[in-house]
Amino acid sequence: MYDRRADLPVAEGDLDASLVRSVRRASWMRQGFYVVVLIVAMAGQVTGAVEALHIPLVAAIPAVAALELGGVVVMANADVRRRLGERAVASRLLSVAIAAWAVAFNWLAHSNHLLGGFYAGMSALGYAVWLMHTENQRRDRLRVKGDLPPTTPAYEVWSHWLRHPLLTMRAKSLAKEDPRLGLYASIAAARADVRRERRTAAIAKVLHRKIRAAVDPTTADIAVQVYDLDEIARRLADQADYSGLTALIGADLTPARLAINAPIPGPAPGPAPGPEPELPLVLEATAKPMEKPIEPEPEPGPESEPVARKVFHPEIRRDIESIWSTTREQPIIQPVIQEMAPEPDEPKRPTGSLRKRVHEALDRHVPLGDERDSAELLDLVGSVLQLSDLDRITATPYIHSWQKDALARA
Repeated sequence: MYDRRADLPVAEGDLDASLVRSVRRASWMRQGFYVVVLIVAMAGQVTGAVEALHIPLVAAIPAVAALELGGVVVMANADVRRRLGERAVASRLLSVAIAAWAVAFNWLAHSNHLLGGFYAGMSALGYAVWLMHTENQRRDRLRVKGDLPPTTPAYEVWSHWLRHPLLTMRAKSLAKEDPRLGLYASIAAARADVRRERRTAAIAKVLHRKIRAAVDPTTADIAVQVYDLDEIARRLADQADYSGLTALIGADLTPARLAINAPIPGPAPGPAPGPEPELPLVLEATAKPMEKPIEPEPEPGPESEPVARKVFHPEIRRDIESIWSTTREQPIIQPVIQEMAPEPDEPKRPTGSLRKRVHEALDRHVPLGDERDSAELLDLVGSVLQLSDLDRITATPYIHSWQKDALARA
């Protein structure tokens, strides 16, 4: 053991050389401060005792010194008892009472209250600095013994405390538990804890609902508490079908789907249309051959009945407009489409979601124990349900989920 001063921190030997010099310099300055404050406070006590109590100067000096130092001595006693594990409440209260009496005497013993306030402030300042230094030493000793957590990183005011106060408090607790984390590692660990808690809560909710549907709620509560939800989350991550989920999301981003869902642009504003133009060549080339030429409709006379105009089906109309929009302006195509297109019957759309129809088709046409792979099953479903290419892409994850259910039933 080396000989060290009692007023230096316990962990002095663990500090770097520059910090050690700073600690020693602060110790010398603190001792000089105590001497100056004690002299000023004692001078105030002595002059107050002589002026107010008419005590001789020779008797006033030791009496006042005992009063002024009494609070510090009793607090030092309390600090020793606290090192031994006691709370030392009585000694601490007595020390505060002595210091308060010394401050009050300095204030009341002088007829000039401004001068008395100066002496009282110096007495209170000396006691407060001594009290703070004693508490700092006590925390240093507790930290070295492991009874006090290590100091935490200095988190930023705006980026951490003001924007994410709860996350920063969690990071501070983690840094106390493991000092090796540091500033940014503790923030990252706190974010990971929050994500894990949310994931565990979601898994527990789904697990409780599914078990409660099969058994009673009490058994579901027991299952949620018994099963390791982190292990369930890990296995779910291992079994995640990222390809199927990516295809499911990508199906909505294909150009064909975006073109179908896009709104049909109306005619551009411009001058009043003139006489009806002839059918553009691009439409004549793409239109199907007809057996009879299109005869112009007779204009309605005063006695003739109005003739119903036939229009294209909305999907055929969108296709023609998309072709014609690249070669001519939009107003030209409107009268041509309205006059020459017959109105087909509205096709019957299948009812039910695509997932339900895929599962029903597989249940009907695939026997139990069938060993066909996903591609063969996709061809089967596409031929049975007459799916388009876009629907085949969307149906791929539904085939995977049906296969997993079939394996579970087997």
